[in-house]
Order: sequence, then structure tokens, then C-alpha cells
Amino acid sequence: MSTSKLLRLSAVLSIAFSGLARAEPASCPQLDFTNELPPIPSDPKLVLTADDADLSEGGLSTLTGSVRISQDGREFAAEEVNYSEVERRVRTDSQTLFRDSRYAIRSAKTDYDLDIGSGVFLDNDFTLRTIGGRGEAKRISIEEGGKARLDDVRFTTCAPGNEAWTISASSISLDEDSGRGTATNALLKFQHVPLFYLPWFQFPIDGLRHSGFLFPIVGNNETNGFDIRWPVYLNLGPNYDVTLIPRYLSERGEQIGGQARYLLKGNEGSLFGEFLPSDDRLNGDSRAYLDYQHVGVLAPNVGLEAKYGYVSDRNYFGTFGGGVDLTSTPYLERGAKLTYQAPTVFRVEALVQDYQTLTSSQTLTSTLGADLNLYKRLPQIRVDALTKNSVLDTRAGFVGEFTNFARAGSVEGQRIIAQPYLRWEKDQLAWYANAQTELSYTAYNLRNVGAGLPDAPRRTLPLFSAEGGLRFERLTGSGNLQTLEPRLFYLYVPFRDQQDLPLFDTGQPDFDFPQLFARNRYSGFDRVSDANRITTALTSRLIESDSGISRLSATVGHIYNFRGPRVDLPGFSSPSEGGSDYLANLEYQLNTRWSATATAQVSSNLDQVIRSAVALHYREPQAVTSGRRFDLAYRYRRGLLEQADASFSSPITDAWRLAARLRYSLRESTALESFAGVEYQTCCWAVSATYRRYLVGGIERFNNGFYLQLELKGLTRIGNGFERLLPADDDAVGDKRSYNGR
Repeated sequence: MSTSKLLRLSAVLSIAFSGLARAEPASCPQLDFTNELPPIPSDPKLVLTADDADLSEGGLSTLTGSVRISQDGREFAAEEVNYSEVERRVRTDSQTLFRDSRYAIRSAKTDYDLDIGSGVFLDNDFTLRTIGGRGEAKRISIEEGGKARLDDVRFTTCAPGNEAWTISASSISLDEDSGRGTATNALLKFQHVPLFYLPWFQFPIDGLRHSGFLFPIVGNNETNGFDIRWPVYLNLGPNYDVTLIPRYLSERGEQIGGQARYLLKGNEGSLFGEFLPSDDRLNGDSRAYLDYQHVGVLAPNVGLEAKYGYVSDRNYFGTFGGGVDLTSTPYLERGAKLTYQAPTVFRVEALVQDYQTLTSSQTLTSTLGADLNLYKRLPQIRVDALTKNSVLDTRAGFVGEFTNFARAGSVEGQRIIAQPYLRWEKDQLAWYANAQTELSYTAYNLRNVGAGLPDAPRRTLPLFSAEGGLRFERLTGSGNLQTLEPRLFYLYVPFRDQQDLPLFDTGQPDFDFPQLFARNRYSGFDRVSDANRITTALTSRLIESDSGISRLSATVGHIYNFRGPRVDLPGFSSPSEGGSDYLANLEYQLNTRWSATATAQVSSNLDQVIRSAVALHYREPQAVTSGRRFDLAYRYRRGLLEQADASFSSPITDAWRLAARLRYSLRESTALESFAGVEYQTCCWAVSATYRRYLVGGIERFNNGFYLQLELKGLTRIGNGFERLLPADDDAVGDKRSYNGR
């Protein structure tokens, strides 16, 4: 089947059935023949008003001249009405206006039973208030309970005088109980051009979630060819649903995907999966992806988190996934964590954890100087305790942990950690001080150790730290509050030779502000760095007195090592005696829309920038929907990356909106990701087109794609828009250097 035929078929089928899914009421102004009338009375008593009344035997009355009949939120308005007191029935043979909370009907002839709440209207113009639609019908019959049937009907959600799309049908039945409308023998026209005919289909009328077909996502790219996803939404209950996602890729074959979501009392989770039985471009190999997430509460003070990720091959995300962030994912996590939190006293965590590595150890080692083939934790049990009350401002605490590490072909075994400590804290308005002394004990029981290495090494280390700070404040000439907050932190840890200890979970994080005040410059517990150092930092903030908003925050920090640490990691350098690099951070909120941030790591002699990031952001209050947004960022790390990132999204007129993004590597002179999109929107329909080019799996290979989406408001709702391709407010590019495995 040709691509053009597939496009036409997908449009026909999806529009026909997509209305069952999430409906979004249109915002077009509708028929205004009720605008000049006063609100409908809600009095349960029958109220009749007219200029003249002709009463006859048998309770029949003929009311003429500005007749109005109202009861229980329903009203008739006409120039002449025949009313039967015995039958409680209203009949008209001239133009009549009927309105209630659901309908506004202007008809040429009416027969309505007031007691039952049912009637027939002939030759009508109407407005469906629940979905903001309008149309004409030869006959409308309203039944008891809110059901209605419209015969020989034409319907749209567009404003009067604009019929960009219409549905003409032999009949449309509306059922408020189910929240659905059903059309038979329906013909849909877009811009007066017939698109398709269907003998039967349904659409929502209450704005709630309903099972059915969603609008498709149609595109074309170099990797997969013609690409169409046609989601099917199943509203299984008020707190759980399923979305099935059949997908056809002309270069690879048919794929089935889906997402299940649930929301229970104290628990929520989701399961997402995709399966391609036979990839035509990979000799018929099957390919799959699975992602499960759960978080919840099992009992008071007991929580559970679980996640499971699986992918059939390392190139899966490059083939079927998104842009830079997803295709560069090094591993998928699998595990579960059970937590017990005793109020203010202690916390117990039990964890089992595994990873699926997506990038070869050789590639990761050559890129980062590290092996990210991570260890399994089967299991890990951790206890954190701290006394509730203090004595002389001192509290006692304990950290304990047992972990069983497993990884094929490597050193394996158990590790036990015990860290009792005493913490003294004093905090006054103008100053604060604290100190902590602890004893760190670590014991191992190992397997598969190398020749000459112990299988049960031990390590015992005392640690001491002290911190203090001052808080100065002054009022500026404009009445704002400016602070000056100097801070000192001292750390002493004696040296212990740790070369015989394995490396299960130890890494070296980036040198950033948390590292200035960390008690160990390594992550994990396999290495505890010796230290005799002092950290100095200075922060100044400018706070608006009336709003409390921090307009400006600037911080600079620095470490001075009285001696260079001797404990190191393979592939990483250790700081020397003397001053470290300087860290600086600036955050400036210019006004409610403009903000700027800047961070930098500068060498100790201030002659070289090691790492920096600068960003400028603009946000209008309605940036998520129709407001303007702008982002400009620059990121640099010596010897690793230099990138620029620019993006914007803005309405050009009331109907047109543009969006674009460019992530560019100045180091490789290559665009890592780019997209440009345009959207045209009216109150009853919208169309968007997006072109995207993004990096797949490496600097050498890129994918190009074009995507087109059409929305007929009142029938369906477009899924993802431009926002998912724009950077998040805290989006930043960096690298995490770590070491795992020996």
C-alpha cells in the first residue's frame, strides 16, 4: 500500500473513532439566539406569562404575545403557544425557542410533555451546550432522562459563519448517562471537501475520559520510513486506564505498544511497553522495551518504590526513541526499595537493585575514564538513626548498612558499614555553628579476589568536621534586604591505606557546591578520602521586602588543603596541597519574566576556566499554553564539551504559533538536535507540523523526521505538542564522572 493511501486511510479511521477518547470542549462562540434572554428560572413551579390568554373548556389555553413558560430550569419562548393543563403539554406551530442546561433549540414546530420531560422539535437550529457545538436538524426528540435523538442533522463546533469542518448524519443519538454521542451514516467534510463516510461512530459529549481511538501521530524519518502510531484509549475505571499503541513503520514492520496506569489509595504506578516481532532491517529480529514504575504506601510509615526497565538491544532508543537524552542513556534500573520511617527517630531501608547496561564498558571507559558496568545489590539494608532529644545541644546518631554486591566475572561479596557519631548544633539569629565526630567501620567478606589480596579486609577511620557561619543583613536604599553570609567548614580524616579494598559503588562526583561541604570527596563507602582542609564560602542575597522574592543570589567557594589527600581512584587525579579551584554561582531574577543563571569552576590561580554554564530564560505567565518562552544557554567543560542551546516558542498572531530549538556542539561543530515547528489554530480546528533532526547513538549518525497532526475540536484532542521538545527550566548539560568496578 502506498504512503499516500496509508495517510488517507489513517486519517479516515482515526477521525472516525478518535472521538471516544479524551474530549476537549471547543471555545468557539455558538448560536446567540439566547444571549439577550434573562437567566432560566429554577423554580419547580410552572410559570406562564403572555400578553394575552384564550382559555377554553378542558383546560386548553392559547397564549399569545411574548409567551414564556418555565419550570425546573427549562423554558419555552414563542409568540403563540397552545398549552394543555390536563396533559401538561406544550404545543407550537410557529418559531419557538427551547432552552435548558444542555440544549438551546430554535424550532418551527414543538410538542413537549412537561411532566415526563420529553418532546419533539421540527426544523431546528440548535446548540449543544455541553460540548460547545451547533448545527441544524430536521427533527429532534428529547427523551426522559436526558437522552436525545437528532435526525437528518449537520453538526460542527465552529462559530456561526465558519464551517471549517462539519459532520452530516442520518441521525445522532446523545446519551448523558454514558457521556457519548452515536452517529449513523455520517459524512465528515473539512474545508467543504468530503474526507470520509462511516455508517457508525461515537464521540464524547461530557468532556470526560472515554474509551476509543485517539488521534494518530504520523511522520516520516530516515531510520524507520513512514511512521504512524494510532493509540487506542481504554478507560477501564476512574482510577486506572490502558492506552494501546499500534504502530506501523514502513522500513521495519508492525509494532504494538501500550501504557497502563493505576491510582490506588496511597499507591500509583505505570507500565509502558513496546514490541516489534520482526524487524525487517535486522534480519527479522524481535525488539522490545519495557518500563515499570511504582510508588506507594503499604502501611503507616511503610513505603514501597519499584522500577523495572528492559530493552532488547543497545540500539533500541536510537531506532525508536527520542533525542539526545534518551539515546545516550547508559543503563536501565531495576529494583525495589522498602522503607520504614519511625517518626523523628530512625529510618530503615531494604533495597534490591540491578541494572541493564546499554553502552559497552569499553566505550564508557574511553569516554569517562570509568567502567559503568554496575554491581547488583542483592540486597542492601540500611539503618539511619538520630536521637530525638539533645543534651547540651548534642545528639547521637548511627548509620549502618549491609550490602551484598554481585557481578559476573568480578570481585563479589558482602560489605558491612557501622558509623556511630555525635553531632553538636547551635543556631542563633546572627550566627550558627555545628560539629560532628564519628567512627567509620567497614568490613568485607569477598569472593573471586585476586592473588595476594585479602578476602576479609577491614577499615576503621575517625572523622571530625566543624562548621560555622555568620548572617549579616542591611536595608538598601530601595528598602530591600541584602544579606552577607560568610561560612567556614573544616574536615579532618586521617589516612588509611585502602588499596586492598574492592570498588563496588564508589565514584568521584563533579566538583560542585555540595562537594565543598562533603565529608568524603568520593561517593559510596569503598573509599574514604583522607582530609585536612578548610572550606570558605561567601553568599550574598538581595530579597524584596514586600514580596520576599530573592532577586539576586551570588555565592563563591574555595577549599584549602593543608595537605594533599593520598587516597585515590584509578583514572582520577587527586587534589594537591594548597588551594582548590574556585566555584561561583549567580542567580538573578530580573523581573517576573526574565531570569539568568551562571556557574563557573575556575582554576586556583584564576587563569583557566574548568567548567561553566550560563543561561537566560524568558517566561510569560501562560508559557505552558500560549505564552511566549525563550531559552538561551551555553555550557563548557574543558576537554569534554562546549555546547550552545537556543529555543523559543511564541504565538505570532492569534492563530499562528512558531517554535524551534537548536542544541549545537561547538567542540565538534555539529548540531546535536534541532527542530522547527509551526502551528495554526482556530477555535474549532488546529494543525501543526514539526521537522526534527537529532543525534542517534553517536556523533556520526543523525535521524531526520517530519510529523503532522490535525485536530478537529470537539471530536478529538491532539497529544504531545511543542512543549516536550523544549528544554525544562532546570535543563542542563553536564557529565558525571564515576568509577564502578575494578
